[in-house]
Amino acid sequence: MNVSRFCLLIVSWLISETSLAQSPGLAAAVEISSAQQKQPVQKIPLRGYFLTDSIEIGQPFQYSLTYWHPTISDVLFPDTARHFAPYRVKNVATFTTKTIGTGALSLSRDSAVYTLVSFETDSAQLLRVPVRILHELDCTAYWTQTDTVYLHSKLPITLTDSSRRQLLKLATSTKLAPLQQEFNYTLLATGFLAISVVIGLLYAMFGNTIRRQWRLYLLRRQHINFLRNYNRLISRLTSFTAAETANQAVVMWKFYLQLIDGQPYTALTTPELAERLNDERIANALREADRMIYGGAFSTQSFLALQTLSDVATQTYHRTRERLLRPQLLSVDTSVPTDSVDSSPLS
Repeated sequence: MNVSRFCLLIVSWLISETSLAQSPGLAAAVEISSAQQKQPVQKIPLRGYFLTDSIEIGQPFQYSLTYWHPTISDVLFPDTARHFAPYRVKNVATFTTKTIGTGALSLSRDSAVYTLVSFETDSAQLLRVPVRILHELDCTAYWTQTDTVYLHSKLPITLTDSSRRQLLKLATSTKLAPLQQEFNYTLLATGFLAISVVIGLLYAMFGNTIRRQWRLYLLRRQHINFLRNYNRLISRLTSFTAAETANQAVVMWKFYLQLIDGQPYTALTTPELAERLNDERIANALREADRMIYGGAFSTQSFLALQTLSDVATQTYHRTRERLLRPQLLSVDTSVPTDSVDSSPLS
């Protein structure tokens, strides 16, 4: 009976060994369970590392984080807003939790890949992140080992101060670069202000004299312009053009007298003009002009009559000029209008 039991034990042992040999996964699970019994929870591996050795500024790169922990534990991975500084997290790829074993001795693996971007200029850049295990009242933080990634710069290598001094050489000759002159607005404003002050002082001291000389100048120009146009007009006086020429001459004469004397001569008829001017020569000249205008008459007195009107205009010009030369009589009422010196109805 004992022999039979011993044989059964041997057969069972052989069957179990055969099953383990045919099922490597089961054997591995048994080994992991044994290892779990021997290894404490604090020594469960936590690994974080860069997936590349070098990076470029502004270009994305990846960081892998893997943590094995008891299945019954609640795990918090690092906060992307705080724990990855100075890097910026663009994307997070998480993977399904993988569990090995069953019961209280089972292990789970959580992993994630972070896509980061760096704008730092340090040649070597470091990173370590925490993983927290939640308990009833608090939590425990485990940190990864510090991993290093190197910046691949496209900028030329800068020399140290000592090396730069050795390479630099003083120029034996230099060429001056022309500089564009800036406009001095302050000087312009100062000059403009000074000129304005000088002009104001001159006008305050000699304003009346300047105005009087200006009016005399305008009066002279008006008289010269009148004589030129009037003489050119009456020089065309013939028996055929007597009516038209006489009419134009009288109109021009009235307009000029009104311009320098300030009286409404253009609105007065011949009798009214003769009465106002109280000059027999003017009355006779205007009557002769009326005979040419309305009757078409032409005689040797026709040209003399128009010439008499020109002489009267010259006398009026001299009287007005003498008035302007007297400072005590200078006023707005006796001033010469500052119209254009070329203003004339027939010019």
